[in-house]
Amino acid sequence: MLLDRKTVEQFSQRRDEPEWLRRARVASAERFSPDTWPTGEEEEWRRFPLRDVPTGQLPSPLDHLPGIAFRLEPDAIASGVIFKGLLRASLDHPDLVRRWLAEPPDGMPSHAAFRALAGALWSAGSTFLYIPPNVEIKMPLVLEKAWPAGEYAMISRTIVVADRGSSLTLVEDLTSEPGPRERLAVPLLEVHAGDGAKVRYVGIRRFAENVWDLGTQRYRSARDSDLASLNVFVGSGRTKAGIESDIEAGGGIVKLYGLVAAGDAQRIDVNSFQDLDGRGSQSDLLYLSALYDSAKAVFYGKIRVEATSSGTGSYQECRNMLLSKKASADPIPVLEILTNDVARCGHGATAGALGDEELFYAMSRGFDRQAAQQLLVHGFFRRIINQLADEHVRQRVLNALRPRIGNIAEMGVLPTADETAASGVEGERSAPQGPLPLR
Repeated sequence: MLLDRKTVEQFSQRRDEPEWLRRARVASAERFSPDTWPTGEEEEWRRFPLRDVPTGQLPSPLDHLPGIAFRLEPDAIASGVIFKGLLRASLDHPDLVRRWLAEPPDGMPSHAAFRALAGALWSAGSTFLYIPPNVEIKMPLVLEKAWPAGEYAMISRTIVVADRGSSLTLVEDLTSEPGPRERLAVPLLEVHAGDGAKVRYVGIRRFAENVWDLGTQRYRSARDSDLASLNVFVGSGRTKAGIESDIEAGGGIVKLYGLVAAGDAQRIDVNSFQDLDGRGSQSDLLYLSALYDSAKAVFYGKIRVEATSSGTGSYQECRNMLLSKKASADPIPVLEILTNDVARCGHGATAGALGDEELFYAMSRGFDRQAAQQLLVHGFFRRIINQLADEHVRQRVLNALRPRIGNIAEMGVLPTADETAASGVEGERSAPQGPLPLR
């Protein structure tokens, strides 16, 4: 895959962008080199070969996505909230946007090539959201991004800046129309939580099955901030997500959640990196997967507790429910602790099929085997879904999962507490370390 300076400059000129924005794109392009492209020898990429990755047309012909809308209440606009397309925001608020855009974020070296690609060629679907100090957005902000069919790459960049003491919830729903050929998606998300800010992000990724989703996410947390994210992976034929959380000061709290519902021959591969610094910061991760047919989920996650930290708490948990003899999962947790002053740090991982006792329990209530399985999968996922405070967000997540895991509402029953507890997977378990609610 090639990304040259001339292509990036022509792309920026065609969009009539200011010189500072063109330079920012070129700076990203210069970070893209053969040295940054994964070789497959990196631990994060050993299980996800790139030899067949589609290239197609990297610069998108689209400047806008049909139907995308940015809606804000009048009081939010009056308080200085900015919620608009990234290019529009760059033209309207250059001094503000330049600070967050001109320097592409650092992050996991193994995902550097895709951060550089997104920084150089972001186009339709890119978004900028800024919440001023001490402003609370009470209603969730929703972005529905649907790319039409085509062979060009879907490259987007979303920047969320929550200034000190502010509060918001953002739902980003990514979809695409199917096509005859494979295509590339590279969504880049950057979330900056300022001192004392409270940020909730829900990302629903349901690209068409002909898509390779090679996205990256970077969460940066300042002092006493509270950040929680939920990624819902239900689409694309192949997904490789790099998710990084960086707590930069004391008192920061980060909760990383994930739901994977995969079937057919889907492959969902997630890399996470939780970096803790400061005093008393906390970072917990919980990913749950339900895997059907020949689907495979890979999770490689690392927690690093910095030597300059003290009294931090962190946990990493990955549970995989195998619903077919051909489905498989590889959960690989890693801890890197550079200090003796740690309140807690641990991990737990399982991969296994539903037990006969769990199925028998559900079937004894009058359900056939398929309905019993659906009930238990819902109970398994409810551990995370029930943490969503807003009912509309909760229903949006369930609607995204429904094509794969079914709709138990049609059965006239919801999982009880006993059924939720029973819907685990066979295998060794670690002591529960429940992350704080996504509220």
